Amino acid sequence: MRFEDKVVVITGGSSGIGAAAARAFAREGARLVLVGRGSDALAAIAAELPGATTLAADVGEVADVERVMGEVAERHGAVDVLFANAGMSECPPLVETDGAFFDRLMATNVKGVFFAFARALPLFRAGGAAVFTATASHARGRPGDPLYLASKAAVRSLARSLAADDEVLRKRIRVNVVSPGAVETPLTARAHGAPEIRATVENMVPLGRWGTPDDIARAVLFLASDDAAYVTGSELAVDGGLGQL
Repeated sequence: MRFEDKVVVITGGSSGIGAAAARAFAREGARLVLVGRGSDALAAIAAELPGATTLAADVGEVADVERVMGEVAERHGAVDVLFANAGMSECPPLVETDGAFFDRLMATNVKGVFFAFARALPLFRAGGAAVFTATASHARGRPGDPLYLASKAAVRSLARSLAADDEVLRKRIRVNVVSPGAVETPLTARAHGAPEIRATVENMVPLGRWGTPDDIARAVLFLASDDAAYVTGSELAVDGGLGQL
């Protein structure tokens, strides 16, 4: 019960890694605020975790983020943990990418993380923790989704800088990054669902399998907990050893 009565806000909390983290935090006593865009997915997680507060919002819109944090302040009065997990990964071919897509991806993956943290900062209790979701591939590159990897590299850099920021340090808030490798989620199923692609990825991973959302959730809970009280500005790769190649 490491999070008993602690207020945990999760963006992208209605499916995949976010939903797995929500279940794990709930098992350890957290008071959850789950933010997502899909009403059906939010309804499903609300039915599964009836004590959670669910809020529909687009984290790429600053007004939505401010509304969410206003609701958190009104209902709970404070934040102990922020898991800024919302993101998008679908990328069109380079020649088909337009400015609107570029702006939407960067708004979701980078602006959404920054403003979720910035607007949560006044609500954070001293000694709180923030965890951002990046990717284990951001430093290596891979074909097919350069904007996604660039956005996640920005998230990693943002966490490192925020961890050293005077405003953040005054409240002793730790800021860390979890970087998943190949993980089975609805997003990756859409992008890499073909059996031959799945087999190729599986054969690349030293541990010989795709990760699960629960694999990532356990890492998130560690970084958010007092078990990681002396860890900040760090990245925890949860990738089955893929980054070692």
